[in-house]
Amino acid sequence: MFSRRIIAFTTAAFLISFLVSLDALAGQKSRSGGYQGHRTSGTWQQQINRSPGQAERTTHWQNERGQGSRLAEKNWDRQSGTGSYSATTTRADGKTGSRQGTVTRTGPGTYTVEGTRTGTNGKTSEVEKTITRNPDGSRAVQSITTGPEGGTRTVDSTVRKTEQGRGVTGVYSTSGGKSGAFESNVTRTDNGVIKEQSATNPDGQSRQRSIQRLREGGTVTREVTLTDPQGGTRTWNESVTVNPRAPAGD
Repeated sequence: MFSRRIIAFTTAAFLISFLVSLDALAGQKSRSGGYQGHRTSGTWQQQINRSPGQAERTTHWQNERGQGSRLAEKNWDRQSGTGSYSATTTRADGKTGSRQGTVTRTGPGTYTVEGTRTGTNGKTSEVEKTITRNPDGSRAVQSITTGPEGGTRTVDSTVRKTEQGRGVTGVYSTSGGKSGAFESNVTRTDNGVIKEQSATNPDGQSRQRSIQRLREGGTVTREVTLTDPQGGTRTWNESVTVNPRAPAGD
């Protein structure tokens, strides 16, 4: 938990998270472009189908390793306060990972999530999450993950809105006796986002991750810097570019 929480972030994850956020801004039905990752680069295409209470996104990417894809669906019934989600990612080597689950509104500002995650190794974990709005406007989130061998990981966090973004603080513990704390602060700027994250284990050792994300026209760049407990750093850059839309009638 100590290292995975702050370090594990693949190029595919960066590409997917960028495309989801772009969809909310652009509202396009289809788009394509290129990306430059930490160790690889390639092209991507995405098709979006949306209707009230439903969204479906199909993403494909290509690079020197082959082709990958992801199909994601979300459904939400506002009247009943229930919804569902699912996503399946297929890597270039043919291995797949998936996640699916349900979301239920249990009260004003309170939700429960129950889901499963299946890794590319075929092993499945169960996830239970509760989200509760606090009187001060913050949200308390508890997530309990039960692994394929029965071990559990519990994460308790508080999410607060700030004037320029969002702050998250929390602690984690496992059934194997591991525990620690983490913090994340997101600051929005005129042309991007700055995210500062840290994780500390019981021995007081900390790791930091700093992300600076800038948007200029149809290109988003991301600079990532990792700092280990000894003060050593690693930095790399990633980017995603969206092709301009063809004029009407072309």
